[in-house]
Amino acid sequence: MRWLIDGYNLMHAGGRIAPGIKPEQFSRARRRFLDDIAEALGPEMAEQTTIVFDANSPPVDFKLDSIYRGIRVIFALGHENADARIEELISKHATPKTLTTVSTDRRIRQAATRRRAGSMTSEQYWQLIDDRKERVRPPRRPPKVEVPKPRPPVVDEAAFWLEAFAELNEGPELEQLSKRDESLLTDEEIARIAREVESEFNDRDLRPRRPGKK
Repeated sequence: MRWLIDGYNLMHAGGRIAPGIKPEQFSRARRRFLDDIAEALGPEMAEQTTIVFDANSPPVDFKLDSIYRGIRVIFALGHENADARIEELISKHATPKTLTTVSTDRRIRQAATRRRAGSMTSEQYWQLIDDRKERVRPPRRPPKVEVPKPRPPVVDEAAFWLEAFAELNEGPELEQLSKRDESLLTDEEIARIAREVESEFNDRDLRPRRPGKK
């Protein structure tokens, strides 16, 4: 343990405890606070951190002494408050000179001074967290510019085909075909001609034949 933190003191300094907050909201706010700290510290520094919270009754979402995302989380149930539990941890620390306490509470800061441990206010610690976030934050990439793909030209189909067949419409082939259509006989005319031919042949068969001719 290198960092010993007064949990609610730090939450209050960071604006994580809103006035009139409900108990169920408080539990979620506390977990978000721990997530934020763990994310900023990283695994190695989180394992060197202990956060102590006041407790009048056992919390529903944590054990009294547990590890959450590498951070040791302690609820000071059975002690006067978190300050008393932190004082006890300072007094029992084997190498207090390597320890830094985090709180604006004068009682904790004096306890740290007595054992020649370091001390930091909660506001200073939040600045440290902000600095770490800036260092670990990935560099911002410039927004990707989508280069529009060239689109094929839009052609009006009707205009295209009219232009394509313009020469054919004016050519001699079409004119000749038109004249040919005008010279074609209708079905009625073909039937009339057939009747006339048939009548002519019938008349020839009825004429008397000349001698010597078959």
